[in-house]
Amino acid sequence: MTPASSNDGDILVSCFDNVDWIRVEGKGSFQNSSKVKEFTQRSFDKGHRNFVIDLENCPAVDSTFMGTLASMALKLRYEPEGKVDVINATGRTRDAMTSLGLHCLLDMDDDGSAWKDERELVAQNLGKPLQAEGDLSQRDQTCNVLAAHEALVEANNDNFSRFKDVLEYLRDDLDGEASP
Repeated sequence: MTPASSNDGDILVSCFDNVDWIRVEGKGSFQNSSKVKEFTQRSFDKGHRNFVIDLENCPAVDSTFMGTLASMALKLRYEPEGKVDVINATGRTRDAMTSLGLHCLLDMDDDGSAWKDERELVAQNLGKPLQAEGDLSQRDQTCNVLAAHEALVEANNDNFSRFKDVLEYLRDDLDGEASP
């Protein structure tokens, strides 16, 4: 696997057969969600359509990280062979994703049966954390956070009331940057 490091948690990736495996080491957050987004976009550009998100060593995820996963799944929803599997989620993480309706969009393995044979192989072949292409500007980071929250609303309209203020704040922040 190839890695991506952040202050909050590392992102380890591996590609085998037709699956891209992403393991989160530490909290899944706005700080490392851009690495997941960059990696999956490069993979998508190469024709990859199957992703496994391994949360075995991830104690928690924030809304931006969940929105990044939602965005991936939304992008793949019309791809016949495309999907995003979430494995090894803790009860807290699974509950957070379910509360936002992501269980309807992501294939969540609750019993440990998905990718059973591959789990050991992948664990032995994880590499160093992914490194970001470059530090994101404040504007790019804000755009990523906004896009993730918009994906959460697209995934489940009930999320609009939860994130209405966040969306408004982020849009105002971006509009303020554009003003002279």
